[in-house]
Amino acid sequence: MNDLQIRCFLEVANCLSFTKAAKHLFISQSNISRQISSLEEEWDLVLFDRNTKGVKLTAQGQMLAETLEEMLENWNTVMTRAKNSVRKYAGTITIGCQNHIKANSYLSQVLFGFREEHPEIQIIKERASQKKIVEGLLNDYYDVILIADHDVKMVKGVEKLTLFYSRVGIAVHKKHPLFFKKNVTLADFKDSAFLRYLPMELKPEDDYLIKVCGVFGFYPKITAQIEDFDELLYLLEMGEGVALVFEEAEVISNMNLRFIPIEEDVPQKYLPMQLTRKEKNRTPVLNELFDYAQKYSNLHEKKDF
Repeated sequence: MNDLQIRCFLEVANCLSFTKAAKHLFISQSNISRQISSLEEEWDLVLFDRNTKGVKLTAQGQMLAETLEEMLENWNTVMTRAKNSVRKYAGTITIGCQNHIKANSYLSQVLFGFREEHPEIQIIKERASQKKIVEGLLNDYYDVILIADHDVKMVKGVEKLTLFYSRVGIAVHKKHPLFFKKNVTLADFKDSAFLRYLPMELKPEDDYLIKVCGVFGFYPKITAQIEDFDELLYLLEMGEGVALVFEEAEVISNMNLRFIPIEEDVPQKYLPMQLTRKEKNRTPVLNELFDYAQKYSNLHEKKDF
């Protein structure tokens, strides 16, 4: 197995065409076929079903494609770090950010301005689930993370800087009887099944779902607790319940869901999104980032940017 074989396999797996794969990789189609055949012989597996209608991944091919894609992405990250280490930087900051589009967009704006002021500081930014970036911070893999305050309530020994606030609301499936109702409030959902998004350990009294529902006079009927946001989104799309979530593009752009923001003036109407680092991490380059982020945040509207 070599790098060319893997690249050929993944390219064919992505476009399901030997011809297109050859064009994308700027090599001949016959060479693509040879590389794939060599892999199949070496692994003693059939990776593709080939017929007159086209090319399709086998079950084994699908499994390998997903795994190798992830491995290749990790490999490229490691290689980038190795190459960048040759450059003469004054320091490096490794940042973890949750996968949500809004948080990444805001953080990218901050980092763009910071890099213009401090080109001598290397920035490495990675996206991962809430649980993984918190673990990465605690294990000193990340110097700093951008995460909702709600997700680090139980974490001790950290310093937080609020960059912006994300609006909280109810995500409802289109088959729910309240989907089309006008002037709907959270109190109208007191008899609904709630999906509790719980990526990190949290005491019930600190959970914004329970806090906000309490303001509206009821305790939510929680039917499932989900750690992974994609799984939560899938269960919402299947109509398994409603969920109190902060405003994200994945929800508000979903045709099967309606996001109903909380309009009443109640606690936890907005969730703070914060740069979070260990209190003991006082490196000069990280201090520079926090100082810049503070100035950037003060110059911009923190709610509904």
